[in-house]
Amino acid sequence: MNKKKFSSLSNKIVFSIAFVSLAITIVVFIISSKINKEAFHQIEIEKATIIAQTIEPLIAVNIYLEMEDKINQIILQLIENPNILAIKVIKNDKLINYIESKEYKSDIKESFVVKRTLTQPNSTKTIGELVLVYSNKGYKKLIAKYTNLTLMLIVTLVVLFILFGLYVKKLLRPLREISKLLKNYSVNKNIQIPFISQNNEIGLISNTLNNMQQKILQYSKKQENINRFLEEKVNEKTLELNAQLYIDALTGLPNRFSMFHEIDKIKDGALLIINIDDFKEINDFFGHVAGDSILKKFSNRLKDIFKDNEFISLKRLSGDEFALLFAQKPPLQEFINIGEKLIEDVEKMLFFHEKSEVSIRVTIGGAYQIEGALEKADIALKSAKKQQKSFLLYDEKLNIEDEYKKNMEWVKKLKKAIERDRIVPYFQPIFDNSTDKIASYECLIRLIDDEDSVISPYYFLNIAKKSRLYSTLTKIMVEKSCIYFEYLNYAFSINLSVEDILDKDVVNYIKEKIQTHNVANRIIFEILESEGIEEYEEVSAFIGEMKRLGCRIAVDDFGSGYSNFEHLLKLNVDYIKIDGTLIKNLDKDISAQIIVGTIVDFAKRLNLLTVAEFVHNKEIFEKVKELNVDRTQGYFLSEPQKSTINN
Repeated sequence: MNKKKFSSLSNKIVFSIAFVSLAITIVVFIISSKINKEAFHQIEIEKATIIAQTIEPLIAVNIYLEMEDKINQIILQLIENPNILAIKVIKNDKLINYIESKEYKSDIKESFVVKRTLTQPNSTKTIGELVLVYSNKGYKKLIAKYTNLTLMLIVTLVVLFILFGLYVKKLLRPLREISKLLKNYSVNKNIQIPFISQNNEIGLISNTLNNMQQKILQYSKKQENINRFLEEKVNEKTLELNAQLYIDALTGLPNRFSMFHEIDKIKDGALLIINIDDFKEINDFFGHVAGDSILKKFSNRLKDIFKDNEFISLKRLSGDEFALLFAQKPPLQEFINIGEKLIEDVEKMLFFHEKSEVSIRVTIGGAYQIEGALEKADIALKSAKKQQKSFLLYDEKLNIEDEYKKNMEWVKKLKKAIERDRIVPYFQPIFDNSTDKIASYECLIRLIDDEDSVISPYYFLNIAKKSRLYSTLTKIMVEKSCIYFEYLNYAFSINLSVEDILDKDVVNYIKEKIQTHNVANRIIFEILESEGIEEYEEVSAFIGEMKRLGCRIAVDDFGSGYSNFEHLLKLNVDYIKIDGTLIKNLDKDISAQIIVGTIVDFAKRLNLLTVAEFVHNKEIFEKVKELNVDRTQGYFLSEPQKSTINN
């Protein structure tokens, strides 16, 4: 970093005074010179005018009396004046006298003319004119004298300003020396400031600076002590924070970060993740205080179980999740036995809260290799819960990791498709069996990938539910379907899950779109019965609200779940869509024919329309008609298309 060149304040002051003073003097000189020149010139004009006025009456009388000799004598006397260069007398526009001095020709350029009108005595009648050529030499002499005096004054002032500036510079010299001393000032370096004996402002400044130095030195020493104290405190806090970073506050066990730190040092180990099943219910029923108490007691019992094994360390990963980290890998069967034995031991554990007895169960996921152990054990744990097993060891042959990677890839594809507007509805017609004409269309979701291939929801819909993208897909389908059918004279249906119906944001979005596009009297909402309609009040409220707007309701996949007829009685629906599992072998399966016949008969009694889904051949189509199903939908009649078709 370059240091700035030192600039003297005293020099600046001296130069400023000199510059300002000189500028003022020059301005005053220019202004006064101009004024004086005009004044001197006016004086010379007045002199010439006075001479002309003096001789004017004499010449006028002589002209009137026609005494030209007298006029000539007067002119000769006047021409002797060194300032008069020429005289001219004109009588009635006729030159009667004219005389020039010896200097006339040389001074003519530096002269001026004064003219006087000659009038008849005691009258205003003009009888002639007097012209006087007057020299400027007197004016120039005055100007020269004035200039010399002014220059002398300027020189004198300049000298005085220089002397004054040098005096000011001398007065400021102590400040300049003090500033040079302060330039290299350091807290640990004591500088002795001179001039403290002077009885003026310089002395006051010097004394003040010396006192300030002493105070700064004292403060610096105090600050050093404070800094040392703070450094010690920071070190203490750092150790404390490190302990907090790696130790779980509730149980006192090493935490997740501790395991990450430790697992990097293990060359050949293994890992078990222990998850308490349904621990949320304990918190909800007994409260979080009881839950925390059980967690502490559980961690203490785990410590007791493994306290004698120096190669196993217990960790708490999260709320209801613990880990056993093996610094040395035991034989595989022993590793499995440890997991299974732990499950048995936990099932025997009893915990008490007030007068209540609480038992817990655990699910364990294991990884028998240290590389990627946490991820693999976690995958095994999730897979065990999914398969309702108490213990599962990660195995490459299970392709669990591949399934997770595949799901993640589908999540990426879904997000990309949403961003690029490549989620679209395809339309499958539903035919009226009495007329064989299209009665309505079902709007079915499709994903168009980067190769423009049309992807069925079979591959991505369940993943969308897990990744919280399902509501976004529902909104896209609602909006695009409403836009498409806004000006088409067809009814159309959209699938809704119970999850959609319970989502207030989705419901408000649906209401907004059907009202914006004016399709309320043509839209049909198909509610999936196969999901299990348990939230009757919410679902019933949604159906009532939609029907008040003019919409219609269908129960989809009817026959695949439980309490189906109870649903029909409780929910005010308009259509029953018979599940495909009952339709696919309808031409051969007598049981299916009986069930479908029962559904149709029951529906007609309730004045509901029935729709047969997944009709894939002529025989089934004929059987559907034979059983008096009202409408048919399936690949036999038409596949889903990206646009509607004509009847």
